[in-house]
Amino acid sequence: MEEMTGRKPGSRRRVTLWALFGTVGLIMGAAYATGFASTNNTATDANAGEATQLLGKPAAANPSQYASTITATTPLALTFDGNYGTIATPTVLFTIDLTGNDPYGNAFVGTYYSDIVLSNWAALGLDGSLGAGAEAWDTIDLKFIGVDCTTGFTNFQTAGTNPPTNGSAQMHVDRVDAHVTFTGLAHGNKYCFGLDTASATTEAAVLQAASGGTVNGTVLFRPNAAVGATLPTAPQFAATVNRSA
Repeated sequence: MEEMTGRKPGSRRRVTLWALFGTVGLIMGAAYATGFASTNNTATDANAGEATQLLGKPAAANPSQYASTITATTPLALTFDGNYGTIATPTVLFTIDLTGNDPYGNAFVGTYYSDIVLSNWAALGLDGSLGAGAEAWDTIDLKFIGVDCTTGFTNFQTAGTNPPTNGSAQMHVDRVDAHVTFTGLAHGNKYCFGLDTASATTEAAVLQAASGGTVNGTVLFRPNAAVGATLPTAPQFAATVNRSA
């Protein structure tokens, strides 16, 4: 009988498993040898939700797309003939220039409109702040005129070929409302808005022609005042422009 030598198959498997465990142990031992740590994080909010102010300057606000189009030009100069406030020369109060590019370099396109509003209500006493009967004016009724002045104009009479939809608008100044709107402003053109001349003669004629209390023309009438009395505050205006189509 021959003698069997060497390990049995089962013992070989056990040796292999032990060898694997030993290898894992060496790997883990190497891992522990390099050091190991875990974090213990915390969070606090000393500002209770408020942000610390940043140093430096804040970013500049983006410019309005139409801010560069509108300009206040000539101040309205009022004189008096008795109690009538008069306008000696045609006065362009605002211009809207739609011929160039917006602040972002884009050409203006489409159709625009403009609102002109009375801006100094309190100073004129129209908000009641000066007391009953203390208004600066008895009557402020203004006929605003708008023309295409791309190539210039004369006395609000000679205009270009692309006028606003409405060539005039009546501003009836009272405690309820005081604004006018001009529509149909086409891109590629320049527009002028303001007041034509007014005298005591023309204003009296406008009042005589008034129908149902509605004035169609410019009338500036101050309360009765002694010679040398303090002049009433002049009306002030603001204008806006926006795209409509």
